[in-house]
Parts: sequence; C-alpha cells; structure tokens
Amino acid sequence: MRRTTKAALTLAAAVTTAVALAGVAAGPASANYPPPTLRLLCTAAANNGTLESFPPPPVCALPSGQTTAPNSYSATVAVRKTGVAATITFTVTAGSLPPGLTLPASAPPATSPNITGNPTKAGTFNFTIKAAGGGLTATLAYQITITVQGPPDQLVCSPSVNGGFLENGVCLLPDAVTGQSYQGHLVTSHQAGGTLSVVSGALPPGLSLPATFTGSGDIVGGTPSQLTGGQSFTVQGTGDQGQPLYQAYSIAVDDNTPLSINTCCTTLGGTVGQADSKLFYLVGGAAPYTWSLASGQFPPGMTLQTFSDPRDANDELAGTPTTAGTYTFTMRLADFNGQQATQKFTFIVVPPLQVTNTTLPAGTVGVPYSHDLDLNAQGGNPPYSWFVVNNINELPPGLTLDTTAPDFNNVLAGTPTQAGTFSFPMQVQDSQDNTVNATLTITINP
Repeated sequence: MRRTTKAALTLAAAVTTAVALAGVAAGPASANYPPPTLRLLCTAAANNGTLESFPPPPVCALPSGQTTAPNSYSATVAVRKTGVAATITFTVTAGSLPPGLTLPASAPPATSPNITGNPTKAGTFNFTIKAAGGGLTATLAYQITITVQGPPDQLVCSPSVNGGFLENGVCLLPDAVTGQSYQGHLVTSHQAGGTLSVVSGALPPGLSLPATFTGSGDIVGGTPSQLTGGQSFTVQGTGDQGQPLYQAYSIAVDDNTPLSINTCCTTLGGTVGQADSKLFYLVGGAAPYTWSLASGQFPPGMTLQTFSDPRDANDELAGTPTTAGTYTFTMRLADFNGQQATQKFTFIVVPPLQVTNTTLPAGTVGVPYSHDLDLNAQGGNPPYSWFVVNNINELPPGLTLDTTAPDFNNVLAGTPTQAGTFSFPMQVQDSQDNTVNATLTITINP
C-alpha cells in the first residue's frame, strides 16, 4: 500500500539548500569568539530574492522592474553582520546595474541598502556587489530583469496550469508511471517559446527534455523505465525576448498499479461533541489525487479537508459531529491520469458518554448483592470500564468490583456487612478512552 504524503516526496534539489547566505566573511584573524562576520543574503524573506545555484557561481535574482510608468523600482541588498560596528560600503565590482538604477555607497549601521530608481532600458542585467567594513568583505552576483511592461517571462508551477505544486521552491510535477508514456509540462508565463536545459540533477531514466520549445512551454517526455521516489532536476534557459528562465522540478515515477481505495477502514466511528478526523487511504494510480463525495451524507459537522499533502486533496474527513446516527456515503478518488475509484463507508456517531443515574439499588446487610454498573451509563463506545476514583475502601463494607467480559470492573457485588448510606466517586471509561466521573450512592438496609 502506498500513501502519498510529503514525507514520500523528499526533495534533493540543491537550489532549496542553497545556504541563502552568500559571500562568506573574510578578514584578519581575531581573538573574538564568535568571530565577526559579514554576509550578503539572498532569500525570499530577506530581499524577495531567488538564489540560482546552478551552474556555479550562485546568482541572486532580484525582483524584476519595467520601463513603462509607473516604474519606480526598489530592491534590497540584504546584509547580515555580527560583531562589526563599522559602516559598510558597497561597490559594483563587475557588470552594471540596469540604466536608471543606483546603489548607495554605504548604509547606516543595522540597515541594508536599496537599489532604487526608474529603469530606462529593458534587458537582463548581471552585476556583482562587494560589501566591505571592519576589515571584512563579502561578494555576491546579482541579476535584475527589466521589461518594457509587466513581469518577465518565467516558468509557471500551478495545479491549474500544469498539475504542479510548488513546495520549498521546487515544482512537483504530476507523477509518471513505469512503462507508460509521460508528458510533464514546463509552462512559461509569456508562452512565446525559448530554450531550456537541465543544469543540475537528472531526469528519471527514460525521459528527456528538448533543448528548444515553441508556444506555451517545454515538455519532459518519454516512457520511464524504473521507479523513483522523486527525481529532482533544475532547468535553466531563456524565454520571451531572451529573458532568463530558471526552476527546480521533481518527478516521481510510480509502479504501474491500478488506482483503488484501501478497504481497511470502511467502518468509522465518532462521538457527538468531540472533535474527530478520519483519513482515507489509496493504492496505485499517479499523483496528484483528489477525493470527493460521490453519494450519501457525511455526519453533520464533518467536512472534507486536506490533511497535509496538497497532492492528496480532500483526503481527510474532519470536524465535530453534532448528531448521533449511522451515516453511509461513497467516496470517489481520481488521479491525474483520469483513473477513478469509489468505495462505500459507514460512519457511526454515538451520543456522548454519560452516567444517567447516580443512585444504585439498595442492599441489605447479610444478603448477597449484585448490580451491573453499565445500567447506570449510556453513550460513548462500549464496552465500559469502571474505576474507583480515590480508594477501594470507600465502597460499602463487604462489596467490591467484579468483571463480566468484555466490560471491566462493571459489577458491584458481595455481601454487605454494615448498614448506612454510602457515597463514592467512580469513573467510567469507554473503548475510545472517553471518561466521565460521577459520585454513586447506595443505601444498605439493616
């Protein structure tokens, strides 16, 4: 049985592990510990940058700009320094900024400078920045794409466009199946053709990527020959008007097994007023998958939602049941290749566990006594187990707890030896570990 989860989609794409800290500090030896450091950062959080690690050296792709008004541009050259009190200076040591943009020569302490201005020329501009201060330096290569108007051409990853899901910067394409023809679409936003090549990682055996494409995008095609848990690769190339394309992908190759719904757990249960969740399991097919209600009715208060992996959508029935009863429904499962499977389920919702009567039948000194405590409880999920909350000696003298399977400690039995009215706290527990406490009272007559 195979269940598609994030854990099963472990990705090895180097771009996601690209340290995000570029330009390791360099400088004279110091007796301070930890030693002072100066780094230029490239992360979505620091400056909305994307670190393109392949081929080396790494390049930080900053947000794009345009020449058509409104065209005010600002991008942060993110800096992290520790143990450095000096002012940091910034210089462009190679390449050039896009015409119309400038970089301050320095930045106040605890701040990062911004590249700002109004771009005047379209194109892709590559340049290297050196940060220096306190005897330390850090360098990082950058790239800014300027268009006439609108965002630059880029590779798109979307369930509605190519069945892809973006996770940690990697586009998870639909799964392939061994021995079956496959097409994975690398779609571009401008849909104007271009070039692509694999610059790191490798395609699954049996698949290939054309070097050039026209129209909406390139296609990873072929017939995969062996199983892979998620083959990762990164592509790089050019799109509309030579604008750079770069994206990490992953393709899992599954066994050629028909799609079905696992029948291990077709009878489900819950309790009114208690939050609950039930997962649906599958076998075979090719991700991404989608679950839906084919017929019948869910228990009121329960709805479909996605447990964790967006590529296994609506695989969990979750909520808080509000109405006791037996509910029958049929689930439909569909995979990316159009296979479908259905399975009938039964969901039994029981009332909450409760003690309905705290007064036990009376007994008489010297006369054998027996009472099934289950008669004083209802709801929950039998069988029940009963426990004295504080001390067994609180029971009337001569009485103790006996068991009749499958319940436990459910019979108060014995021969009373002392008259009086006795009260003692008890706890009842059902098979789902729900518990209720109540103080029971019994009168023993002389």
